[in-house]
Order: sequence, then C-alpha cells, then structure tokens
Amino acid sequence: MFNDSINYLKDSDDAAKTVLIGGILVIFGFLIIPALIVQGYTIRVLRRVSDGDTEAPVFSDWGKLTIDGLKAAIIVLVYSLLPAILAVVFIGGGVALMDRAPFIGGFVALLGSLLTFVVGLAVLYVVPAALVRFAEKGTMGSGFEYESLVPIVRDREYATGWLLALGILVVAGVITSAIAVVPLIGWLAAVFLGFYAQVTAAYIYARSYAEATEHRLREGPEVDDTRPAV
Repeated sequence: MFNDSINYLKDSDDAAKTVLIGGILVIFGFLIIPALIVQGYTIRVLRRVSDGDTEAPVFSDWGKLTIDGLKAAIIVLVYSLLPAILAVVFIGGGVALMDRAPFIGGFVALLGSLLTFVVGLAVLYVVPAALVRFAEKGTMGSGFEYESLVPIVRDREYATGWLLALGILVVAGVITSAIAVVPLIGWLAAVFLGFYAQVTAAYIYARSYAEATEHRLREGPEVDDTRPAV
C-alpha cells in the first residue's frame, strides 16, 4: 500500500498540472474558497480510491469541489466540537477555580487536559473514516452513521492504514518545516510537497477503509470481535 500511495498521484496523466494547481490553491488557502476546493479534491480522491479507481482525479467541476469541501469541513468541525467543549469546560473551569481552590482547580484542569487529548486523538482517528463514508454516500449525515463506522474503525486494516498515513504526514511535516526555512524556493517546495502528502494520505485512508469493508464482508459479522484494531 505504501508504494501505491506514493505513486498514486505521480503516475497519473496530469500529475504535474494537478500538483501545480493544488499547490497554488494551498498558497491562497487563507481566502477560504481555495482551501475548500483542495478539501473537495481530497474527497474526490477518497471517493475514487474507495471505488477501486487507481487513476488520480483532476481539478474539474470546481463548483462541485467547493461544495464537497464545505460539507467535509462541516463534518470535521462537528467532530472537533467535542474535544473543544471538553477543553473549555474542564481546562477553562479548572483555571477559573485556581484563584479560590488551587488544588481542585489544578486537578480539574489536568483531568480536562487528559480527556481533551484522548478524545482529540479519537476524533483524529475516526474523522478519515467519516470522510470516506461521506465521499461514498454523498450525504453529510453518512459521516455520522456510527453503526457503520464503528466496525470499520475497529478493524485492523483501517488501523494499520491510519498509522501509515499518520507516519507519512508526520515525515512530510518534518521535511516541509526543514525546507521552508529557505527563502521563497524552499517555502514554495514545502507547499507543493504538503499537498502531495495530503493526497497520499487520502489514498491510504480510502484504501484501508475499503480493505476493512472487504474484510467484514468476506468474513462476516460473526467474526467482528476476533480481529479488533484496539
């Protein structure tokens, strides 16, 4: 899967054009619409790969990309609300208590930090599966169909793919941080590399999701608990 993911965009017919457009959109992402288009392109990658299409998509039907990107952003935002609320309630509440009860306030803030980290990590783990589900079904509600998502995120294939994608994003982040210090050229190279890494990770998310789905269909629901991811 690793080699396939690395070569996914590189081996497409319009690789250079796609990376160029993607990088330019990332540069102007602060205008929001370009960022939504990039997110929409990622959803298109998730949809194609989960359907078994090995050819990377191109930037076309920009209106559709923007709408899909907006829907995906809303899904991510909704999932992110839970750790955000925990942080405000527990960490913020703990800090507020410190003036009157330092020990209790500190404990509440520490507990809140731990809960926020754990829930945030869980959200980071589930969101890619939710986005693949949305890409497949086309409705925002499908990204919250937990009865369909839970068996997928518990599967070993998905967990392995998620870790691989995370590793690629971390390595890409380190590399882009290192080369971005070079004036202009290094920063531009970091932008395009970041986009390439995002597409690579999307390929892995969709592929691992599809493999987890195939595993469940092949072995049947009666063995769901025999190969948990965690």
